[in-house]
Amino acid sequence: MVSSLGHWITCIFHLHGFSAGKSVPQIKEDVKRDFVPAFILEGGLWPIVQVANFRYIPVRYQLLYVNLFCLLDSCFLSWIEQQEDAPWKQWLNSLIPSGEKKDEGG
Repeated sequence: MVSSLGHWITCIFHLHGFSAGKSVPQIKEDVKRDFVPAFILEGGLWPIVQVANFRYIPVRYQLLYVNLFCLLDSCFLSWIEQQEDAPWKQWLNSLIPSGEKKDEGG
């Protein structure tokens, strides 16, 4: 699931960038900036949504429930992409050690 979530987020950010008329280097920078925050938040949200779906939602409404959250999720990913260098994104990115910091340390 982790791998497919990462691919999904990357594809969404690429599609958003291309539809906004951004160049490939701009899109790559946006993905680097937005991937970790989106991955952390998405990875925490979807398991909760699915547990609620299978535990509390009647079978005949499960598809509607998941589709509603898919719509909200697309809006959420768009919002994340539009936030650019928001302080909360910088904080989430600081939680993950980057390869550059490891190289500087020796």
